[in-house]
Amino acid sequence: PLNGGNMYVMTAFRWLFVTCIPLFFMLTGYFKKKKTADRAHYAALVPLVISYVVISVGKMLLYNRLFGRIYGIGEMLTNIGNYQIAWYMGLYLCVFLLIPFLNKGWYALSIREQNILLATLAGLCSVYPVFKYIAPSYFTGLYPVLFYYLGVAVSDRRIRCNRILTAVILVVTVLVQTFISIRFTSTGIFDWNVISTPDNFYGTFFIMICALCIFLPLYDVEIKNGIIRSFISSVSRVSFEIYLFSGAYDAVIYGILKRYVTGPSEAFWWFFVTVPISFICAYVSSLIFRRIVSEILKRTGLPLNG
Repeated sequence: PLNGGNMYVMTAFRWLFVTCIPLFFMLTGYFKKKKTADRAHYAALVPLVISYVVISVGKMLLYNRLFGRIYGIGEMLTNIGNYQIAWYMGLYLCVFLLIPFLNKGWYALSIREQNILLATLAGLCSVYPVFKYIAPSYFTGLYPVLFYYLGVAVSDRRIRCNRILTAVILVVTVLVQTFISIRFTSTGIFDWNVISTPDNFYGTFFIMICALCIFLPLYDVEIKNGIIRSFISSVSRVSFEIYLFSGAYDAVIYGILKRYVTGPSEAFWWFFVTVPISFICAYVSSLIFRRIVSEILKRTGLPLNG
């Protein structure tokens, strides 16, 4: 139930953190705009697939231990094949395969045509939740392409912004989302359908604004502190593995937490403990896992990073 100040804050953070997927695709466009359909590009999938399969199997074995038997051999193969254990892998894999052709399409356009394309994609992804009879809902699923091209555009044009103004817009946008979510829910609980759709909320207007307000002030920040720079670089190299491992640690940590709290409002302050613990465990596990995989791949001559 969306009652009390804690739930207001938690709803705001929920909308803020939804930007993670759009930000990842913007970073993908930012860094992969020059990729072509060659062996090196497709070979970069190998470490991702290895991480996905091995860690997913480990997670399913853990879930069997925690919750009783859920996955047999057949269920494991099915869930790996349909990405139910880590849905983002399937999404990113498909976009990864399209990257060389997305790049060719983008650079075949003039700057004016590129701007029209971005506006068209933004409209197709954002219109449906507000006006349900203008653009069919399935066009909201184009959001990975929208954010990929936004990342390319920022990289090409080195767009600058007023950081203070951008921060204000970000805060106001998140607060508006939170107010709408709490004020206009018909059930009294959180409902994606109030301002988005359950499956494709990443491309909505609010999320697009928030993602841009985070990306633009930060993409060209120069970090001079060597320790901080080294840590962030280390995290970035294993971010995919952290995503995979975090689900396993969450299952353990929040399984324990539920023994001591009765609802999300009571759990509010615990998140400042459980989230860092989950992250640290996933980060360390990812470093160890990546080191092992790297040693194996060195013997094959395949790239270690995508």
